[in-house]
Amino acid sequence: MNKNVSREVNRKISLPKLLPNIFTTIGLCSGLTGIRFALDGNWQNAVFCILAAACFDMIDGLSARLLKAFSPFGAELDSLADTISFGVSPAIITFLWIREPIISTNREYLLEWFWIPFLFYAACNAFRLARFNVMHLGEAVEKKTKSYFMGVPAPAAAGLVLMPLGLEFIFVRFEILFSISSYPVWIICWVFIISILMISRLPTFSFRNVRFNVASNKALLVLLAVCLGVSIFMKETWIFLFSVGVLYFLSIPVAVYASRKDSHKT
Repeated sequence: MNKNVSREVNRKISLPKLLPNIFTTIGLCSGLTGIRFALDGNWQNAVFCILAAACFDMIDGLSARLLKAFSPFGAELDSLADTISFGVSPAIITFLWIREPIISTNREYLLEWFWIPFLFYAACNAFRLARFNVMHLGEAVEKKTKSYFMGVPAPAAAGLVLMPLGLEFIFVRFEILFSISSYPVWIICWVFIISILMISRLPTFSFRNVRFNVASNKALLVLLAVCLGVSIFMKETWIFLFSVGVLYFLSIPVAVYASRKDSHKT
């Protein structure tokens, strides 16, 4: 037994096999750095850190599949990183954001109560990831369910929770004199909704196994659409990201309908 453990510890791992774990670690650090920016009141950089963590979360999965670098350690690290980057960090960032106007209006007594929904969100995020890990042990997942997630995935939930901040950035961009953070009750209701959607059994679209086949005569149109999207993102970043969030949220009932339709076919 000790010899087997010793061999496992001393086993050499090539650098390419470590790449997925490296990307996961960078994403984890990015999520934690978002809290640091939030403590300084730098809300845009805080949100960007969560978006960066989501990008690295996608990259680590892609690299693991391409390099066939799956490992129990990598799976556990990825799950823990997701809990922090998409559960703990968005909860703290959003809470700190609504905390400022509450303190400025001398309503500090509300903070203890307003912290509860964010605690609930972080807990739901952990429950959702634990359920995901259990469901995928031994690849015991039916083929048809691979097109859907059960509940809103953690990165998407983080993006949805941060949407009120994105809307506030848009208002500031166009000098609209309306502060969303001054209405924390609505934000709390939104956080509760996203928390429930995370742990729900509602099917949501999984784009992991999507394959896009484009006809050669339409390839130019696809490239032009990508260029247009990148241009909008560079010019009006928050409008683009907020629109993506709205489209994803609206896709949830579509996914429920499509899943039921697929189940009737089988």
